[in-house]
Amino acid sequence: MLFLAGGFVLSLGILSGLVLLLAPLGLTGGDPGLVLWVTFPLLCLIGFAVIAMQARTSEVRTISLAASAVLLILALASVGAIVLSAASIIGPLTNAASLWFVLVVSAILGSLGAASFGRQPSEA
Repeated sequence: MLFLAGGFVLSLGILSGLVLLLAPLGLTGGDPGLVLWVTFPLLCLIGFAVIAMQARTSEVRTISLAASAVLLILALASVGAIVLSAASIIGPLTNAASLWFVLVVSAILGSLGAASFGRQPSEA
């Protein structure tokens, strides 16, 4: 049960990041509020922690890899939108602050998760 709850919370965190990514591009209904800025990193961390408390090591590694991949994709999409806007290939952004926030948070969390996946358990 905690595994599903953690997965749901992690998914909500990633959804918050996605909305923060899409809002400056004009693909959402309005500007994201402070709630999304706070819930993006917070729900990602809490969701993963809840999963890690209950899941077996192999499940934690799988979830870590999947969440890291999604977060790194969000980071790449953010930097892509920033560069395309700066090069005037896409229209000007309403406010690029949320794109920079998604880029930094996603890159940090995604890199940490991917790096922890690369470690092998010690044989001691």
